[in-house]
Amino acid sequence: MNTPNDYLCPITHELMELPVILIEDGRSYEKRELEIWLRNHNTSPITNKVLKSKHFIININLKNAIDEFREKQIKAEYCEKLSNTLVIKTGALPQELQDKKYPNLRIKICVFGDERVGKTTIVKHLRFQDRISKTEYVPTAGPDSIKLHLDRLFEDRYAVSIRVYDLPGELKHKDVWRNHYQCHGAILMFDVTRPDTLKEIENAWYPALKKHGFDVFECVLLCNKIDLADNSESQIFKDAERFSTNNDLSLYYTSAITGKNVQAMVNQLVLCILNNRSSLNQLKQNIGEARNTNSSQTRNNNPSIILEAENIVLKEKNSSCCISGSTTNKDHEN
Repeated sequence: MNTPNDYLCPITHELMELPVILIEDGRSYEKRELEIWLRNHNTSPITNKVLKSKHFIININLKNAIDEFREKQIKAEYCEKLSNTLVIKTGALPQELQDKKYPNLRIKICVFGDERVGKTTIVKHLRFQDRISKTEYVPTAGPDSIKLHLDRLFEDRYAVSIRVYDLPGELKHKDVWRNHYQCHGAILMFDVTRPDTLKEIENAWYPALKKHGFDVFECVLLCNKIDLADNSESQIFKDAERFSTNNDLSLYYTSAITGKNVQAMVNQLVLCILNNRSSLNQLKQNIGEARNTNSSQTRNNNPSIILEAENIVLKEKNSSCCISGSTTNKDHEN
């Protein structure tokens, strides 16, 4: 995660803990560092102008923003650590897990975006987990899907199956499959060479997802075709970063041809769904867990994933997906 410059103390260039505003120059500083500066100087650390007053006050709004940023950092580090142990495989649940009748958490992930942004190719990477050769574009006429699963139990007792839906991008199809907005995880995808596809995410897809989707869901923004981008500092990257920041979304950069970051993105998305208390409760209720179904299931020797969520203090949000370090790097393909 890149640290916003406004969160850094101008004196030390480190993330502030207790920011204060020096009234005379209107800038924010780390309280302790400013106090040290003012004991030894009678000038502003920024302008170097003589100060008539050394009075300062706590910047409450900035402190709240920094505290929230720190929470995201903690969650990002946690999710990134867990993602190293998470293995998602193609296909339905292995027969071994089906035979033992483990409770099955069924995760639904949908890929949204306009036509020709690369949704189908991205899904192919998940299906084949290998380099995809460039093929002729064929519009998706109706919802297509692939099956994935975790290679081990979750919390030592749940099998986890994942269904990823590749949805048609043409606007005329949207009302037909409105129910597909109801998913546990959403991938909002746009084409970096077509700024209008990002605007459609902002003005159509994301508002519809919030309107018709579950009350709680995880969501990421996927910037595709970065291998075709002329300039990594172009306006569309800035717009994408602004939109993702304003809506608390993870932002990933990829090339559908190479599949860069695709598996990492899905790993993080699945982790965030399982680590979101509301989403996890919903998944458990879907299998009758509220009635303690299969509660007598004995412990087993299968490898298991345990999320120690109690070690993280986080605010509940409708969309609060983990943000990984890879979300801030525009590693263009050569």
